[in-house]
Amino acid sequence: MRYAYLGPSGTFTEAALLQVPGADEAERVPAANVNEALALVLEGSVDGAMVPIENSVEGGVSATLDAIARADHLQIVREVLVPITFVLAVREDIDALEQITQISTHSVAWAQCRGWVQANIPGAEFIQGSSTAAAAVGLQDPEQHHQAAICSPLVAHDRNLKVLVEGVEDNLGAVTRFFLVTRPGPLPAPTGVDKTTLIVPLPEDKPGALMALLEQFAARG
Repeated sequence: MRYAYLGPSGTFTEAALLQVPGADEAERVPAANVNEALALVLEGSVDGAMVPIENSVEGGVSATLDAIARADHLQIVREVLVPITFVLAVREDIDALEQITQISTHSVAWAQCRGWVQANIPGAEFIQGSSTAAAAVGLQDPEQHHQAAICSPLVAHDRNLKVLVEGVEDNLGAVTRFFLVTRPGPLPAPTGVDKTTLIVPLPEDKPGALMALLEQFAARG
């Protein structure tokens, strides 16, 4: 089996993938973004892709929702929940928060740690990374100039990075939801707690349109 995930190695997406039975022994292919991961599925280069779909703090991951909505011939076969905690990793020559002027991370991670940063490093500039792990790896690249990265403890440990502060997330207990997406095929056996994901284009965008749609589900229990 070959699986794609939002890379590089050490992302929360890889942590979600490793919850899939057999994924630890499968070939894991890092992708630069969600669209690339799903494209690998569509072209048959991988058997499935793990992608983030929703965060308990920030809500839906619009890039993933849009990519799945646009793509034909894909199905969701598994949902995985991953508790989210972040550390502030820094370059080796950084010993204090006052030395940090630029912090890199993924935009979703930044939204979950922005309050802590504003309270503790108010002058720091946010540099958007393609993933939390990519931002962390950038600390070991002399061509990049950010002094700190907000990332998972996993990638900080795997890359032997210097961790200045642990637990920098604003909301303790945050969880991100991930989907394992494959090409159409046999669905997994029912579990009794299954979900169906629907994409519904509204025929007319007007006040109350969403309520009118949801009423149909509420009326039928």
